[in-house]
Amino acid sequence: MNPFVAIAGTGLLGYAAISIPLNARKARAKRAAAAAKKPIVIDPAKYGLVPGDRLDARFAGPDPEGDAVAAAAVAGDWRRAAAYLAEAGRDWDLRWYRLGILAHAAVQDDAWLKAWRTEYPHDPAAALVHADALVVLAGEVRGAKRAKYTTAEQFEGFRRLLAEALPACQEAARMAPEDPSPWIAQLTIAQGLGWSHGDFRALWAEVVARDPYHFGAHTRALQYWCAKWRGSDELMFAFAEEAAASAPPASLLRVLRLYAAFEHRIRENDAAVYQQPFMGPAIDAVLDAVTQVPPGHHRLPFVRHLLADALFRTKRHAEAVEQFHAVGGYIGSPPWSYAANPADAFIHARTNSFVEWERAGRPAPPARAGQPRNPV
Repeated sequence: MNPFVAIAGTGLLGYAAISIPLNARKARAKRAAAAAKKPIVIDPAKYGLVPGDRLDARFAGPDPEGDAVAAAAVAGDWRRAAAYLAEAGRDWDLRWYRLGILAHAAVQDDAWLKAWRTEYPHDPAAALVHADALVVLAGEVRGAKRAKYTTAEQFEGFRRLLAEALPACQEAARMAPEDPSPWIAQLTIAQGLGWSHGDFRALWAEVVARDPYHFGAHTRALQYWCAKWRGSDELMFAFAEEAAASAPPASLLRVLRLYAAFEHRIRENDAAVYQQPFMGPAIDAVLDAVTQVPPGHHRLPFVRHLLADALFRTKRHAEAVEQFHAVGGYIGSPPWSYAANPADAFIHARTNSFVEWERAGRPAPPARAGQPRNPV
């Protein structure tokens, strides 16, 4: 006999449960369920937080310069856009980040890009913006929903634009053979068109030969290795671990472990991944890396969002509070951007982190090597 059944049917507690009328028990259960579902609310102003109705779901973090350049480009000033890209020099990941801003601006209005390409038809930067804009446009045509919610027409447009983007990427690669960007743009093409693992690895070899620790390239490649695209959990975690373990000590690539854990949780609905033994050291490695990059680093917002979520889910509330303060009112990044309502997902994690931190007496986050921590 199940011991829990035996206990429930005997003694004072068993008798009390049996003697309560059925309707009363149902009413009590309904009230308890409603109370459990009632969201916890805090006053953002009390903690110096951005209110929920002012959260920005477009971007991961602030970038006034990028915003200004994009606006100028859409207004017709392609020369400012060209200078913005050129100023990145051989910082290939910064160049790739800035390229993304310009590609999105070209999708919004490509008249400025056409003028640039007309005046300088052999400019590799203009060819590169054109190539990646096709990839961005393909993604917008497909949409961000899961495959079962995506129409045949959306898939057809997605694949057609990716096929069109491939020769554009190859042209840009011929113009600037040392630049990894045209090869990185092809990672999404390989993912969307279903390239084999062997073909993808050959493409990846071209990327890492030019920049072995390129942040943007690794986050794109992780998507290919996800089970939802062309890989599996095993391949995704193996890729993340190898990249994080081999990167320089201050590299933000350590966040790939957290990115992989998040992708697993979303696909498998498995929050238990955050209780795995590797998670604590993985979070600590990212926290250490965050302290070693400049405060205005272009990849910090993306990293902080994943870090804040991981800290919340592992109940490291003082450290989560620190990250939520750092990201401010921007939520246009994983994990929140995957949610049906990004603002609700963000506010839930932020609110619960602050409530638990308050209950614990507002402890200061632990000091880390190279950067002492102060109470929030």
